[in-house]
Amino acid sequence: MSSTRSLVESALLAGLAVVLFMAAHFLPVVGAAFSLLAPAPLVILGLRHDLKKASLGLGVSTLLVAALLGPVSSLFFLLGFGVLGVGLGLLAKKIDKGVEILLYGILLSLGSKLLLMAVVARLTGINPFQLDGAEMQSMVDKVFQFYESTGMSKDSLAAVRLQFAESIRLLPVIFPAILTVAAALDCYLSYVVGSFVLKRIGNEPLPPLPPFSRWRFPKSVFGAFVVSILLSLIGSRDGSMDFALKAGVNLRLLVNFLFLFQGLSLIWFFLTERIAGSFGRLLRTVVIILTVLVPILSTLAVMGGIGDMWLDFRGRLGRGDA
Repeated sequence: MSSTRSLVESALLAGLAVVLFMAAHFLPVVGAAFSLLAPAPLVILGLRHDLKKASLGLGVSTLLVAALLGPVSSLFFLLGFGVLGVGLGLLAKKIDKGVEILLYGILLSLGSKLLLMAVVARLTGINPFQLDGAEMQSMVDKVFQFYESTGMSKDSLAAVRLQFAESIRLLPVIFPAILTVAAALDCYLSYVVGSFVLKRIGNEPLPPLPPFSRWRFPKSVFGAFVVSILLSLIGSRDGSMDFALKAGVNLRLLVNFLFLFQGLSLIWFFLTERIAGSFGRLLRTVVIILTVLVPILSTLAVMGGIGDMWLDFRGRLGRGDA
């Protein structure tokens, strides 16, 4: 590819990323779909060009966002979409295993989001890792001023306020785990959508990931679960070990997510074995969504995931390919 053609293509891909980001910013409902597509041109940018040209394209697109939407939005574009998108493309040029690319991508996504949180904390003075009682109470008061204006009954308002205040109180404690899960999901979606777009435009897609029915995590995850319990016990007994308590709570939350995903993968496998075709895929998707949203079903999925780690239910019944 000539130098001129390479620069033109880089500019077009950077411009397309900006257009998709702006669509996600301005369109209230379908904007979520555009936000998923926004990293795709940057993945292609990193995959088809070297680090210098990819960085130049990302820098130009960031400046465009700053000129059109302001510096804060440009930070969200750069650290929320840009670094991950270009990084996945660059990684795919050097690594031929999809899982390995995804793991490095998750670390890249987490690092960029931590940097974004640090910049936002610097600009706003609000650190999500260290929200104090006054800040949290102020947030609760602002939310419930709106609820009061809608005519909500006092009894219902008091009950919801209590639950909401408890959730807000726990948020700074579990924020590291939430950020880690968000980084992993963001990276996975960017990878899948980027690979799909590459395939649709006639390019070689990113290295394939294992099908969802084959997702399995090692038994050592259960060891991390035991460590999380021990850290929580140490932190709860010794008031000076607050860090141990927070680390235990976050580690346990992350491990529970892994148990849940393995349980969902197990459900998908069994449904794939019983129901095939496009209707079957739609039904499986509905079942997975319901399992995540209904607490009793998600608890059963977690238990199934733990059991599958030790007993390998799928290995006893044969491997699925969906």
